[in-house]
Amino acid sequence: MAKQTRAGVSWPLVGIVVLLAIFFLGGLFWLLSPKDLQEPLIQTFTEDAPLPFGTTEDGHPYLGNADAPVTVYEFADFQCPHCKQHNDVFAREFEKTFITPGKAKLVWVTFPFMGDGTESDESVLASMAGYCGLEQGKFWEVHDWLFENQGPAANQGQFNKDRLRKIAERVSLDMTKWDACMDASATRDKALADKAKAQEQGVASTPSFMVGETIVEGTGTEKMAELAAVIDKPAQ
Repeated sequence: MAKQTRAGVSWPLVGIVVLLAIFFLGGLFWLLSPKDLQEPLIQTFTEDAPLPFGTTEDGHPYLGNADAPVTVYEFADFQCPHCKQHNDVFAREFEKTFITPGKAKLVWVTFPFMGDGTESDESVLASMAGYCGLEQGKFWEVHDWLFENQGPAANQGQFNKDRLRKIAERVSLDMTKWDACMDASATRDKALADKAKAQEQGVASTPSFMVGETIVEGTGTEKMAELAAVIDKPAQ
């Protein structure tokens, strides 16, 4: 029988509870802490699927032919788990169906809404990293590294400035230009302006896709079928 005090407290049981709490908190800390960077398993550009790409007149990266008949705007946050799911599961099929045949082009618009609103807001920092990659012609490579190294929870250090810098090094960017870009207030302003514009257009969650004035929120088989119907409609 466990030894008890006069108050009826089982001190061995208390000790076990404390130990379990320590193990739990230690495991939680390990789970949430940044891990070693992983090279992207899912890549936008492959030898088997080269895609045209460029930058719109208002400074957003796009995939596809510049003169494609339909423009699809994707609003996403690099910390958003559903955005990662879309990238990992559905984006390649979308590219094969619409971008490669020239039916549509995809314009990426960052929507950093999962951050904490501080100077170290990791959604904003990751969005800035995308723009700094774009400045050197490697937005989509940075995009792939960010999604591959997304953490299990937002704002836990996965996309702090030091870790983003390591991603830039792995993408072989010019680090002097990178540092200047990440330190520039204009880069942060671009990310915040994207968020404000998305909200003005009625975007409320990520990922969201917009064709004309039609917005499709979310991802998954049914949502991608809905988006496909909207894309194909102008051609009817």
